[in-house]
Amino acid sequence: MDILPTFITHYYWGKHEMLKNLCNLPLNEAEIIIANLRSSGKRVWLHSGYLKDRHRVEEWLYHEFENKGKKPRLRHPLYFVLGENDDFFSKNGFFSDKEPAKLQLPLAIFTSDTISFTYPDSMTSLNLVSPPPPDTYELRPREDGQMPTLEEIDEEMRRFAESYRKPQHGQVFTLSEIADVVKRYGMPGTKWQSEPQWRIDRYIEAQVWDECPIWEFLSTNTLDCNDYSKQL
Repeated sequence: MDILPTFITHYYWGKHEMLKNLCNLPLNEAEIIIANLRSSGKRVWLHSGYLKDRHRVEEWLYHEFENKGKKPRLRHPLYFVLGENDDFFSKNGFFSDKEPAKLQLPLAIFTSDTISFTYPDSMTSLNLVSPPPPDTYELRPREDGQMPTLEEIDEEMRRFAESYRKPQHGQVFTLSEIADVVKRYGMPGTKWQSEPQWRIDRYIEAQVWDECPIWEFLSTNTLDCNDYSKQL
């Protein structure tokens, strides 16, 4: 039986990315950052409709958390991994050609009003039960050179979602609920590497809705904040 990790990990590339959320920026600034990341070759998967879909997902996260009686202080959460997943976030992985730094915090410093969880990451979790609207898709030629229609892409997305959908997808879990979720479905671990049905369940995402516990924890320790940023 998998045991609930006692810590969460925030991965970031440079101090300018530490504990930041792209959705807090004005749309034009956020789009420039996304375009620069794509052109650098670091995150080519950031399609033209990514930011619109990201805002859609965060609206869902916020309202689902509120509907469970919680009181998020932030409109846009800070993102962590429950436990850690160094392989996925390492150099030349899904996010960057550089090794990330990581900030690890005890799960115990958070209350039920300050943290939530999705299984796996929130964008994947929601899109598996509610695919993004067609106007967020990016049209790219197929291998045969033909350009697909938005309707064709939408149908492909829905078939993909149906083939990988699981009961834990499309839900926002509270601090008191996540232990039962892990007990029932286990931690993703390395199953995605060997079991096709788990290929998109890479990690459990934690969303922090109040930065105060983070800075309070760091300020009460003798180490400087930067000392918690461990290089992999």
